[in-house]
Amino acid sequence: MGDAERALAVEVQRRAAGRHLLLLLDFDGTLCEFHADPDSVFLSESRRAILERLTQHATVGVVSGRRLEDVRRRCGVTGIILAGLHGLEIEGKRERFVHPDLAATGVAVQEAAARLRDSIEGIDGVFIEDKQASVALHFREASTEGRRRANDAFAPVAAAYVDAGRLKLMRGSCVLELLPNIDWNKGNAVQWIAERVHQREGDIFVVYAGDDVTDRDAFAAVAGEGLAIAASDRVAADAALDGPAAVERFLAAL
Repeated sequence: MGDAERALAVEVQRRAAGRHLLLLLDFDGTLCEFHADPDSVFLSESRRAILERLTQHATVGVVSGRRLEDVRRRCGVTGIILAGLHGLEIEGKRERFVHPDLAATGVAVQEAAARLRDSIEGIDGVFIEDKQASVALHFREASTEGRRRANDAFAPVAAAYVDAGRLKLMRGSCVLELLPNIDWNKGNAVQWIAERVHQREGDIFVVYAGDDVTDRDAFAAVAGEGLAIAASDRVAADAALDGPAAVERFLAAL
């Protein structure tokens, strides 16, 4: 176990002393390494065991861009809070939330998904992930030229829905995602979860770990009263860990 991860765990324990710890983590890129095929990503047995041990002493949650049922299946950890679709869906600890505006956005998402499939046909290393409530263009395995072509194909489709106010664009690591144009993000999800854990547990200390620009809103939500941890150099936060392996070492030390 590295000194940096152990020192960060000690700092969390020190700052949380006398308060209930709420530990929230992104999934892809934070708890799990990226994979060219998102369907191949599952939480490892060792990391699952660590999270299960942590639930004996803290409230643990995973906040993901994946759909709720998808991240539930890939985590396989009982007794935690799960937030999917960047927080538009949340469940756990006998609580459940689905944003009331989510159902009305399905038609626009499916229209965009169909147009995107047609526009990227024949571009190697590029594929569409249809989450039903959002649609993502992945290009991690594409060549430089393939990425350019994919972005050029994506832009007019996205503009048609973004400019009309029907969908919003979210950029991530080698992914472009069209989401329902709802004023809600991971930061709102963190606040929603924190309020309910506070009601149940009293004073809390919130830690959020994430690796991408989609986690910035969550970092902002814990600013001043918690600790934000960047799990990659793509974002900046109060503290830093070098990828999912380092996150695992930190969690083990915690």
